[in-house]
Amino acid sequence: MAEPGKRLERSRQRRDRIVEAARRCFGERGFADATVEAIASGAGVSNGLLYQFFRGKEHLFQVVVADVTRDWVRALVPGTDEALSPEARLEAMFRRSVAFCRNHPLLPKILTGDARLQLERIGNPDQERIHAHREWIATVLREGIASGAFAADLDVASVADVIQQIHIDYSTRAYRREADFPAHPELIDAAARFIHDAVRAKR
Repeated sequence: MAEPGKRLERSRQRRDRIVEAARRCFGERGFADATVEAIASGAGVSNGLLYQFFRGKEHLFQVVVADVTRDWVRALVPGTDEALSPEARLEAMFRRSVAFCRNHPLLPKILTGDARLQLERIGNPDQERIHAHREWIATVLREGIASGAFAADLDVASVADVIQQIHIDYSTRAYRREADFPAHPELIDAAARFIHDAVRAKR
């Protein structure tokens, strides 16, 4: 009989295989056309075993979107930013957000078309990370105020919310890759300048 530790490790590996198969399936087919059967087959497990770990396709979709959100947050806030000025940190985060969404292979499939409607129905699976994103912006704003780089009278909560919405809008444009939602470099530059102008202390 297998030792408990080995059983747990095998169980973890099976779950990871299922999640990876779900990422591939959603990436190739989108939410609407992906099936539990296809995901289970891609993971090399039975439907029954998949249901031991996940409630169904919507649950798997939530897990995949949460993983992508986690990867997005990690891309936004690398530890090396501590050496940058608050102004440079705000710009770097914005540009990395757009770049991540432009280059992530899953996003166009899981967050456009039918999948966008499905995501709205399922709900945001990771509000904590979204709130953490806004608070990180607020922290940088407070540091900029303390250093004199940013205007002393900034309404930190409101400005952090506006900047986060700019991130979301331009990141959404990046993964949609549609002519009606451009994310051209000159527009990214203009948005970065707008953020700078909104927070910079007047000289």
